[in-house]
Formats: sequence, C-alpha cells, structure tokens
Amino acid sequence: MKKQWIVGVIALLVVVLAVWFFWPKDQSAHVRVVPADATALMELDLEGFLQESELSEEKIKTLLPEHMDVWNSGIDWEKHAYVFVDAVGMNGCLLAVKDAGELKEFLAQNGERMGITPVEEQQGYYWSLVSGSFVLGFDDDVLMIMGPTLASAQAEMRQRMLGYLKQDKSESVLKAPLYKKMQEQDGVLKAAVSLEMFPEYYRMFQNLGLPEHVDFSKMLMTLSIESKKGQIVFHTGVLSEDPALAQKMKALDDLSGQIDGDFLTSVSPNTTLWMGANLKGDKLMQLMSEIPPLRLYLMAMNHVMDVERMIRSIDGDVALSGTVDGEPVVCVQAHMADLSFMDDADYWISSARASGNYEFERVDEDLYRIGKVAPQDLFLGLKDRNVLFTTSRSAMNGLQKGMDSDLLKPYEDDIRESKFYVWGNLGAVNGVIRSMGLSEQNPQVQQVERFFGKFKAVALRSTKATSMDLIFYLKNKESGLKQLFE
Repeated sequence: MKKQWIVGVIALLVVVLAVWFFWPKDQSAHVRVVPADATALMELDLEGFLQESELSEEKIKTLLPEHMDVWNSGIDWEKHAYVFVDAVGMNGCLLAVKDAGELKEFLAQNGERMGITPVEEQQGYYWSLVSGSFVLGFDDDVLMIMGPTLASAQAEMRQRMLGYLKQDKSESVLKAPLYKKMQEQDGVLKAAVSLEMFPEYYRMFQNLGLPEHVDFSKMLMTLSIESKKGQIVFHTGVLSEDPALAQKMKALDDLSGQIDGDFLTSVSPNTTLWMGANLKGDKLMQLMSEIPPLRLYLMAMNHVMDVERMIRSIDGDVALSGTVDGEPVVCVQAHMADLSFMDDADYWISSARASGNYEFERVDEDLYRIGKVAPQDLFLGLKDRNVLFTTSRSAMNGLQKGMDSDLLKPYEDDIRESKFYVWGNLGAVNGVIRSMGLSEQNPQVQQVERFFGKFKAVALRSTKATSMDLIFYLKNKESGLKQLFE
C-alpha cells in the first residue's frame, strides 16, 4: 500500500511538471502596464518574426551599431514587444525583462554609445534617459520607454510611468476593446488604433459620404502582418459600434459581389496596373451621388452623354487597366445589363456639334470618339454586352477583336475571391527603372532596383467593406519575410 501511494505521488508530479512545461507560456503579461485609455497598441512577436525571416542572432548583430550583443542584455526576446500611445498622445514602448541585473550591466557598458544616461534607482524602479527626451524605466518584469518630452516635463513623465508600472491588470488595456480586437488578428505584427487619434481626418471621412454624427471614438482600425509562402500580407480592418457607420458598411458590402473574372484575359501583356470589381449600377450611382466631388463630375459629364444612365446599366464585372511603356494607355471595361442607353448616341453627336465646346462622333461601327473633355481623346466602344473606354484607338481595336493574355493567371484565385482588387506589376516598375539607366552610376538606385527585384507584383484586395489586404507577391514560394531579408 505504501509503495502504491509513493507511485501515485510521483505520477502526479510528472503530470504537473508536464502540464507546466507544455502549457503555452504567457507572452503578454507585461502588457498590463499599458493604460486602459490607450488610443493605439501594437504587438510584435519577436520570436515568430525571427523564425519567419530566418534571421540568426549573428545576422542581427551585424545590423546593429558596433555589433552589440543584445541577446545578452537582460531582455526576454522570447516574449512579445509592445508599442502604444496613451490618452495624452505620448508614445510608449514595452519589452519584457528576464534579468534586471544583466540589463543594468548592459546599459552601463553600452549606454554612452546608445545615448542613454547612467541608470539610477528610485521608488523601487531603475530610471534613465534616452537621447535626452525619452524616459526609460524598468524593474524585474518590464522595461518601459516613453516620450518624447521636454526636460522640464520629465519628472512628470516619470510619475505617469510609475503609475502605469504599478497598475493592476484590471486597470490596464487588457480589458479594453483595443486589446481584444488586436488579439483577434493573426500575424507576427498586429495593431489596433482608435480613430479618435486622427481628428484631422474626420472631414475626409465625411467627404466620403459618412454621416456627420458618426462617433469616431467608437471606430477602431486594425492592422496585422502575415508571412506566407511567396507572400507578405498586410491585413487591415475597420470596426465600429456606431450604428450609422455599421449601416454605411453594409451599404458598401451590398454594392458589390465577388469578381467573376470576365476581363482577366483581356489585358495587354505590358499592363502595369489592373483594377477589378463586380458592381450593381443602381447602388454604385447612389453611392457616387453621396460623395460631393463625384457628384460634381457626374453633373459635368452628363452634358456630354447620359453617364448616369450608363452607370445604372452596369451589372457585373468592371475592370480598369493601364500601361506606362511608351505612351500611357488606360482601358475600362464594364459588363452591362443592357445597352439601351446607347439609343441616344445620335442625340449626343448632334448636341456636341451644336455646342462646339466638346466633340462626340461616330468613327466606326460600335466605336465613338470623345474630344476636348480630357487631355487626350477618349474612345467609347461596344463589344457584346460590354462597354469599353480607352485613351488609344489601337487599344480599343485590340479589346474589340479580343485580347488573350495569361498575365493575371497566377493571381486568378485571389481575384475571384475578392469584391475589389487592384494589381500592380512591380516587374514592370523595375523595368522602367532599368530603362532610365539611373542605376549604372547611382548605388542608391541600384539598391532600389535590387529590392523591387524580389517582387513580382503588389495587390490591394477587399473581400468585404470593413477589411482590406495589401499583398506583396514575391518571386519564390519560400517564406515572404525570409525572401525580404535575404
């Protein structure tokens, strides 16, 4: 019986130790010092970043001044780092501390070349100044840097930091929507920002058709960076508890559906920029009428042709493409519910002749030229149930005859899963840089050329009105961050 009791205790200890060893370690305990009313918060998974980028400790050393050994600085690099902005607009940075004694020694040895004053102990914490305007404080748990601040306000800053360092979890950002929404994101870096930080942009949002009474303090923007095979993806989103904004976001979602891909192959092989969406004309017209600059443009163009009726006829994919090699060319293609709006073409032609201020003429079957309304002539063409606009007669001929390019084939899945997609050909950008011959004598231009040489393309896509992804497509299928830092 006694042996069974001993065996049972040993088995229990083994289970407890196993649970302790394999249980996920708290990577964010030190975030408790961030105030609950912070207006911005960013989290960096240092260990995940180093793994994804395959940056070794030795490689990091070569990137630091005088190859400083930050790995033996007393900082716990396995835990996440944080950057925040408090309610009065002061910037803060947090790092977890593994060994305060080792950190003191590191600062004593490297402080002068880092612009850090000698460390002094006060009120149970260690204090210093960085670059004369940032206050640094730490204990056995966390290192905090805040600023910038004037010398006359540094004592006050230290007291504010002391309050943050001593606060309880219940008083911190851990219970705030800012932190919770940030944690819902994926990636080695993620952030959440309250739009009340940017009052200067309120008018811009209102110009986009948002009601004036939207409560921007209830709006959050999120950001995260994810490394995938052959891609680096920046995810962004807008979240709000404001009902007026929620209604606006729903209206934007209802505006479009997923892209069908009708115009994926009808592009020039030299295309530099391509933009696609799937739209309902009636809803698009309503949205455009709520944005003052677009409303004025529509009023002006309606003197040339019935643009409003044409827009209302859109029912499906719309694509815009542009090339910059040689003479810049822009092409627009739109799938229509019907082409009945073209029944008034003869009236537009006669109105243009009577006006003399602009030109509208038929130059071929299903092809019209519009002049004196833009820096160069515009061509309006028809093909099946599609309306075509170009700035080049030859480009219009190509669209009407039927182009067939596989330029966008590698991105087809991403495009078809999107409601809105903008694609940029970074290979073409690099080609333009080379053609200018600037890199032959300028090392900085050579660096830019080498950097862009890692990428095939960049894209901005949206699958719903409240989110947007910025995607960098790299040439190889390895980790995106690894290729970026090679």
